[in-house]
Amino acid sequence: MKFVVKFRSGDSPATNRFPHAVLVQDNWDDYGYKTTFQVTLHISADESYDLGSIKIIEQGRTSGYTEMPKRSFTELPAGYASLGADLDYYETIYKLGRDVFEPYFRGLCDVAFNDEIKANVEDSEAYQVSLMRFSGAKRTIIDAARLLSASTQPIKRRSAGFKVKFKTRVARDSNSFTIDFDFQRRGRLPNRINALIGYNGTGKTRLLSNLAIVASGYGYGTKRDLLDNAAGRFVGRAPPFKTVVVVSYSAFDTFVIPGRTEQEKERLQESGEIFGYVYCGLREPSGDDGPNGEQAYRLRTPAEIEAEFLSALARVREADRLEGLLEVLKPLLRDPSFQRIGLTQLYANQNDEELGELFRGLSSGHKVALKIVAELTAHISGSEPTLVLIDEPETHLHPPLLAAFLKSMRACLEAFDGYAIIATHSPVVLQETPSKFVRVLRRATDQNTVVAPSLETFAESIGVITQQIFNLGDSSTDWHETLSALARRSTLDEIEEAFGRKLGFAARSYILSIRDEIEE
Repeated sequence: MKFVVKFRSGDSPATNRFPHAVLVQDNWDDYGYKTTFQVTLHISADESYDLGSIKIIEQGRTSGYTEMPKRSFTELPAGYASLGADLDYYETIYKLGRDVFEPYFRGLCDVAFNDEIKANVEDSEAYQVSLMRFSGAKRTIIDAARLLSASTQPIKRRSAGFKVKFKTRVARDSNSFTIDFDFQRRGRLPNRINALIGYNGTGKTRLLSNLAIVASGYGYGTKRDLLDNAAGRFVGRAPPFKTVVVVSYSAFDTFVIPGRTEQEKERLQESGEIFGYVYCGLREPSGDDGPNGEQAYRLRTPAEIEAEFLSALARVREADRLEGLLEVLKPLLRDPSFQRIGLTQLYANQNDEELGELFRGLSSGHKVALKIVAELTAHISGSEPTLVLIDEPETHLHPPLLAAFLKSMRACLEAFDGYAIIATHSPVVLQETPSKFVRVLRRATDQNTVVAPSLETFAESIGVITQQIFNLGDSSTDWHETLSALARRSTLDEIEEAFGRKLGFAARSYILSIRDEIEE
């Protein structure tokens, strides 16, 4: 097996021998390390495979490009180590047979193929900062090692679900705490969605932001933050997520937004993600500096949001998932508000100009719901579990549309092996989620705690959930004060007359209780 490196500058070697692999040097920066290569494996003049990206580190190097041989080679020198981006990389090469995969992985000093190579480099900074930076690297090593250890059985994908235990802090002056999310399948209970609730200011969005950073490996401010686990860490066995998709249509979220450098912009243009990290939302890095030299952001324009929707549809078609998208959209399109609009063009039309015109005619809520489902279908891995983090989806959706959206999202997660955590203030989300999959985040002064709901939320009435889970009592609502003031000056009949005799049972009962107190 021959290897040649295509350098970003200067002369590059070539070979006419087959099989051979071409490693194209990438400019991607891992906190100073530039170890990424795009690989194409040529079996013959007519047969080749685009293997995606790998990382190659060099022992003793603390920054810059990995120094690679200037001539074709069959094996990297001692002190080098490589790792493919995901299990698909290993499966593609493995299927070509032992005569191909053994010299290939031996030649590139692959850490999944040779555990001694891993042992030699795993304590180095380059290994921690670059080779292991992005989501699923540890899982990839484990699964690829099993695949390559002469096993003829395919790697079994997880189907019974799993638990995620995450330790973090949501403010500099707050305590560290551990929260667990349960995605284990229990009979026919819906297990793909966990809900996170809590008062404003408890740190729900920050928790999701930290979880996105740790699960993906993308978003640390500095190399030191990464090495110090500044955003938190998983406790016990790390979850098997390959991709992290963040969904937020708030102008005030704290999620890391990709596209901060030209490198990132180029990669987003090509694949829509940064090594498994995807952001779907309203914010966009701007060209200006914010306060104290921090990255500044702006809100995306309606035209940019429409372009993103069309781009998601294009990726759905490229992945041959259009039928899957139309299937998971069915619950959403059955919502009466969507039925009034009519979206038959989604089924029959692939003309971007007409689809763009259709999208422009939708309300903000319809745009958000449709765009989220399209983006999830486009970006959920499908080959390995994907983590989806959604911040307050109810912001733009009326309750029936929110319920329909949840059905479509659950169908999408089930179809493509996704698992979602939703931070929410909506009782509708809780009504659709069994309480064993709901976590309540509380904060008193600088102390955060996590508790379970006090009752079963699934299928409970909205009123009970609102009162007992969200603690909306008499002292929290203005209508109690209004009716109390009216009852002290007017009779029930006079008050009912003022409201056109449409007051409900709860209001009339409350007025009578106030009148009884006055008469006593």
